Amino acid sequence: MNVSLGSFVGDSQRAPGAPLVRVGVIGDVHAEHHRLEKVLDWLAGQNVDAIICTGDLADGRGCIDRTCALLDNAGAIAVAGNHDRWLLQDRVRHLPDAHRLDAIDDRTVEYLRTLPTSVTLQTAAGSLMLCHGVGENDLAKIWPGTDRSPIERSARLDEIIAAGCIRFLVNGHLHFRVMIDFENLLVLNAGTLKGGYAGVSVMDFAADGVASFAVTDEGPPVLVAEHSLTPTASRRIWRDTQCFDGAWEPLALYARPLGQSSARQAAG
Repeated sequence: MNVSLGSFVGDSQRAPGAPLVRVGVIGDVHAEHHRLEKVLDWLAGQNVDAIICTGDLADGRGCIDRTCALLDNAGAIAVAGNHDRWLLQDRVRHLPDAHRLDAIDDRTVEYLRTLPTSVTLQTAAGSLMLCHGVGENDLAKIWPGTDRSPIERSARLDEIIAAGCIRFLVNGHLHFRVMIDFENLLVLNAGTLKGGYAGVSVMDFAADGVASFAVTDEGPPVLVAEHSLTPTASRRIWRDTQCFDGAWEPLALYARPLGQSSARQAAG
């Protein structure tokens, strides 16, 4: 699905219809409406052309109605995650902090129902696919493997790589802000606004870089990592997910405490 980008509320000077140059990237929200409001206010002053969100708006400690209203009012481009699907289907409601379909506003239900599973956006450096997992599969994972986390391959991602039409894939689900380099595609996992590793990122396609910021309940976002969008010689570059062998160092977009080894956080 391709989308129109005329409704974003911010300070960008981008001409209508022009490719995106700077994009604010929000991961799985999980009803962290207080953090979301802070992040949206901050992004409105960061000269971004669009704000994108990887979904999983539902199921968390905050208000799902407020969460959806904030994203809608900001003109953010969001996709549906598995928690949003489960909420609308009234399934898997035994989870901690699960929202109930009969307790949320009708406008929230309508907003969630209109969310696509994936969208394709045009950036100054190539096409970007936004999804929750991989494409239409909101439970799919991508992970080259580490000592503490198993390899997660994706035949669908391999198809996308082989087609050569997508330069960037931004997804969520893993709650782990990280970049995975392929020969002709970059996967950026946007992480989450939930928990102690919450954050937001800004992709700058003209500057060929991404900056990642930690988000807490107090204070503004704080810069914690910067990387180029083009892989450097020190980064492991994969042909496709069938080549995953666990021999890599995750390119994290968060601040890792001293002494902590690389590990994948639990999926949402």
